[in-house]
Amino acid sequence: MKRKTVFLTSSMLLLSSLVIDESHKVLAEGPNAPTPLVTETATTVPDSTTVSTTDPGSVEPAEAEEKAPLEEAKPVTATPETPSAVILHTNDIHGRMLEERGVIGLAKLATVVENERANTDQTTLVLDAGDAFQGLPISNASKGAEVAKAMNAIGYDAMAVGNHEFDFSLEEAKAYKEKLTFPLLSVNTYVNGVRLFEASTIVDKTPDVAGDEFVVIGVTTPETSTKTHPRNVTGVTFADPISEVKKAVEQIEANALAEGKSYNNYIILAHLGIDKSTPAEWRGDTLAKALSEYQALSGKKVIVIDGHSHTVHTATYGNNVTYSQTGKYLENIGKITLSADGQVTPTFITPNDTKNLVPNEQVAKIVADAKAAFDLESAAVVVANNTVEFNGDRENVRVRETNSGNAITDALYDYGRNGNFKNPTDLAVTNGGGIRATIAADKPITKGDIIAVLPFGNIISQIEVKGSQILEMFEKSLSSTLQTKEDGSYITDDQGYPLFTAAGFYLQVSGARVYYNPLAEANQRVLKVEILNPETGSYTPLDKEKTYYLATNDFVAAGGDGYTMLGGAREEGPSMDEVFADYLAKTPDLSKYVSVNSNERVIPSTPTPEPAPNPEPTPRPEPKPEPKPNPTLPTYRPGYYKPTEKKDDQQHPAATTETETTVHHSSPKGTTAILPKTGDAASLLSLIGLSLFSGLALPKTRKKD
Repeated sequence: MKRKTVFLTSSMLLLSSLVIDESHKVLAEGPNAPTPLVTETATTVPDSTTVSTTDPGSVEPAEAEEKAPLEEAKPVTATPETPSAVILHTNDIHGRMLEERGVIGLAKLATVVENERANTDQTTLVLDAGDAFQGLPISNASKGAEVAKAMNAIGYDAMAVGNHEFDFSLEEAKAYKEKLTFPLLSVNTYVNGVRLFEASTIVDKTPDVAGDEFVVIGVTTPETSTKTHPRNVTGVTFADPISEVKKAVEQIEANALAEGKSYNNYIILAHLGIDKSTPAEWRGDTLAKALSEYQALSGKKVIVIDGHSHTVHTATYGNNVTYSQTGKYLENIGKITLSADGQVTPTFITPNDTKNLVPNEQVAKIVADAKAAFDLESAAVVVANNTVEFNGDRENVRVRETNSGNAITDALYDYGRNGNFKNPTDLAVTNGGGIRATIAADKPITKGDIIAVLPFGNIISQIEVKGSQILEMFEKSLSSTLQTKEDGSYITDDQGYPLFTAAGFYLQVSGARVYYNPLAEANQRVLKVEILNPETGSYTPLDKEKTYYLATNDFVAAGGDGYTMLGGAREEGPSMDEVFADYLAKTPDLSKYVSVNSNERVIPSTPTPEPAPNPEPTPRPEPKPEPKPNPTLPTYRPGYYKPTEKKDDQQHPAATTETETTVHHSSPKGTTAILPKTGDAASLLSLIGLSLFSGLALPKTRKKD
């Protein structure tokens, strides 16, 4: 029996996000994954085989029949009469040379390939779909040359061009063609109307067997124009992926017909991805669906090996197209088996599957030499005389504004304000969980020190957001619970404000001021946000309807750490450590960062109550004099007056109750009325006059009777 094994790798992008399925099960750890939910390895594929690592729930692949999960996928044994093929593939390696927690590494990848090739009944092809060389400092130090050396030793047969192949310049991207011992493919990348790379290659490891050749076509995302530095793709155009692939197929089929050949198997190494933010016509799943409906490929086996979106996903389209993507960073190796009866079965090899493998000796030496060279380079001095301790302690960077966070975000802000993006940056943030070390004072700052602070290889990204998204973003940043003592009282800062519990999603800020009330309910803490006007140095209130440009790391930009209000199209630049190093090197005075916790950008406060309205005072009426009691009245009682019964010929309704009118006196005492002590001479004269008048009236009354 003769079996054919094809190994494909789609290189892995640098997005630092969690791999989570629809049931919210964590499958793998992204490099910038500060939350405690991250697990060690990607051991299984979830019930749904689509797993987004950038924006959970955002991937909406074209209609397809999804394959069974990893643990259920069962390779079919080929019959002796007809050769079968086994295809191994990875994507978005991004410089993951070393074996680490959850990362297989290049040396064990070589062992996997070696074991497959040891089977004399099968042939192994090794293919990669882009973004292999850039990513971590160990690979960036040689501009990807050491990764290329390892890939040559592993024995790759072809590779697609990814957007990050341009990160070290256009000249470096072209130089990979000479550094690699296998074809570097991109059917849709042009300079002045001429393809910059080969469009395709035909892999035939068994020339004596007709019909078992694999046509391999590479295609690159048009997002490359904004997902590498624009200066690196000056004069480069990226044509429509689907139409370019179809043109290549038509040309290949025409040539085959002229030569009397027939190709039954096509592999498309697509660095396109299935991100929702990617235009549909540029997506890998859209390409797969289009090829399943393409008459020129009817009756042929078509496999789309994708990368770019860092997604674990397999699917079938129509009756002849299989799609597969492994995720990122060598967290999985894909394995697709083509059986003798035509069945195509995609599965994944995990770090757990390779834990007992012995690393390939040749590749292990290449990796060790690369690390030694990097360690030597990391000793290079960036700042010779540093007098500031840049605090990167967990209890600071994940809790409150910190000088290291200020310096890092200032570096992002500075990069974005100096013409490196299409639009100048308005504000910059980075998650505290991505800051991992303190830089000591009174000693030089080395490249290694900076890498220790930002070890994940994240890259700077800029996205377009509304003011309302910025407000929601800061509410998320300030949503952690408060630290408390055993007695239940709050742990406070030196100004007496309660401190948050440490959370990786806490944002360090540049270009903005955020005022918040820590005692308010979560998601209701932001009092106001102000955006810096760099021309005047003044701050203006955030406009919820206005468009702003936010610089951050690619992990946060893609919605990582719970920032699902972000995401969307983004521009990308160099690695964070490179941006930070450049900023420190060109900043002569770092003393502005001497205060570890300045509370100048993320400002705890309490809302000032609105002043109560102050109406005009109501004039107080002059007090009315109390009625003067007359003790001579027959019904007089102190405090009460009871009218006498009226006797006449008229009928009056009988009173149901006796009514009494209360007469309030200023100071009633005893059983007789007491004159107010406030009386004056005029009152006394009036009383005497009244008495005289009463005395004169009595004789007249008697006379009348």
